[in-house]
Amino acid sequence: MRELFIPILTLILALACTPDNGGYNNGNNDNGGYTPTGKITVKGLVYGGGSKALAGVVVSDGLLCVQTDENGYFEIDSDLSRTKFITASIPSGYSAPTDENGLPIFYHRVTDEERANEMVQHTFEFYPVANNPERYTLIVGADPQPRARSAGYDNIAYHSLDMCEDFYLDMKEKAATITDRNVYGLMLGDIVHENMSLFTNYVAGLKTLGFPMFNILGNHDNDYTAKNDTEGRRKYEEYLGPTYYSFNIGKQHYVVLDNLIMKIRSSDNSLRDYDQGLTDEVWQWLQNDLQYVDRSTTIMVAAHSPMFMGIDMSERSKHTQGHRTDYAALLSKYAKVHAWAGHAHTTFNYVYPESSNLKNIEVHTVARSTGELWTNEYAINGTPRGYTVVEVDGDEISWYFKPTLYQRNGFTGQTDPQPEYKYRDYDFDENGEAKMRKDGAKLTESYQMKVYKPGQYHNSYDEMIAGNAANKYVYVNVFLWDDKWEKPKYNGATMSKLGHKEAYCLATYEITNHYYSYGYKLAGGNEYGPGNNNIHTIFRIYEPNPKGNGTITVVDRFGNEYSQTINW
Repeated sequence: MRELFIPILTLILALACTPDNGGYNNGNNDNGGYTPTGKITVKGLVYGGGSKALAGVVVSDGLLCVQTDENGYFEIDSDLSRTKFITASIPSGYSAPTDENGLPIFYHRVTDEERANEMVQHTFEFYPVANNPERYTLIVGADPQPRARSAGYDNIAYHSLDMCEDFYLDMKEKAATITDRNVYGLMLGDIVHENMSLFTNYVAGLKTLGFPMFNILGNHDNDYTAKNDTEGRRKYEEYLGPTYYSFNIGKQHYVVLDNLIMKIRSSDNSLRDYDQGLTDEVWQWLQNDLQYVDRSTTIMVAAHSPMFMGIDMSERSKHTQGHRTDYAALLSKYAKVHAWAGHAHTTFNYVYPESSNLKNIEVHTVARSTGELWTNEYAINGTPRGYTVVEVDGDEISWYFKPTLYQRNGFTGQTDPQPEYKYRDYDFDENGEAKMRKDGAKLTESYQMKVYKPGQYHNSYDEMIAGNAANKYVYVNVFLWDDKWEKPKYNGATMSKLGHKEAYCLATYEITNHYYSYGYKLAGGNEYGPGNNNIHTIFRIYEPNPKGNGTITVVDRFGNEYSQTINW
């Protein structure tokens, strides 16, 4: 009976209902070059489980946005020649149905037949969430970026496909421990590395997670054999759906953006170059979507490439970032904005000062979850493989770093011996589980920093390369540190923060220098080893004693204290 009810009601409402907004809302905007004609080509209904009509749900054709009326009805004057998807912004308190792979389906893919008939008719149905909708966990990963096992730069140390499998397992097990709230995922792009066949591996991994994953298009997710930006993202769309969209969880409004405009690289005629920013169409859609969001709302905006402050402490160029000035001005009007991104392969959290017109915005750049790009070992700033766990309770948002426990597949590189890993605090047992060297305990989220003993670090990267004597400082790398944390303390004394241009990561250097000594180099012949890599999370303090011990403690911005004791 239910199967007959929706189509019949859809037909009745399609004939009888005329929404108050006239089918589209363009405000003072130019709608990306499209002038509505008055001809309705998209119509449908939104339900919230059973036969409950959902009013006020925002539905979009990728450019125009409308709200459903009191009957859950919507219609859009859409140009179907350019419309790929009809999306519904999942309303707070509801979840989207998932497909056989666990992907949330909040969109309808427009068919060739619908284009020919100039009519799309679709019913969206969402389901009330079982737990408190305002209390949830968000698992945020970035740049898993697997390559084929035969890829040259994937044979240096560990296979990226193996590290992806460990990453998926860790996320699955982490989510399984969370039973008192709903769990969602956000993957910040570069889901594959220019190999479109590996989307099947990624989707298979998602199927195991047990929670819905919202995905973002990265530059390496584009087909480099395509001729333009539109063609480049077709494989992504085939597997994962639209490349920009919005949804709501609890009190937060999420906006996912495609902020890389792909273009042909002249040297090899491949689609590998890009401009960073929003196309006119995405910018217009963003305005149309946010006009329905109250300014008191916290916005979680996510894109592959950082949209605001970069790791080199320079603003994204207002000249090379399409509509950067525009989207910054728009987002600055909201109560709070958390801007999430990957792409840089390193951790960077930044809080704009009160003096800035962007003081409501916080930047969260998440390191590559499967490690450094070529070796799949540490991330470039020494952060272990892992991801960020965000806990939300109403308006309260907190987060912490979750290191990946597993390394189940062995070393596949061609160097003998392997690196010594003398700066790593854990080893992997016969089951591929990371165990802390100090006590044999499993590697967990209690591990939020890496401490270095006196006599290990040098004052600068150049001094280390020159072979000068190491200094007498204790160093610590606090993975997710930002200005709202307390500075770490050593035996009660406050440590000094190193500038991002003078800091370097000793753990990463050990790994990369090992492979460089065997002749591995990056594309273009650059040395395989980091210099000063814009690291914002390293502190130090003088320790003159030739032997001793000490305890480093740090309190994060949420009041959690972490500590680590060293002996030398």
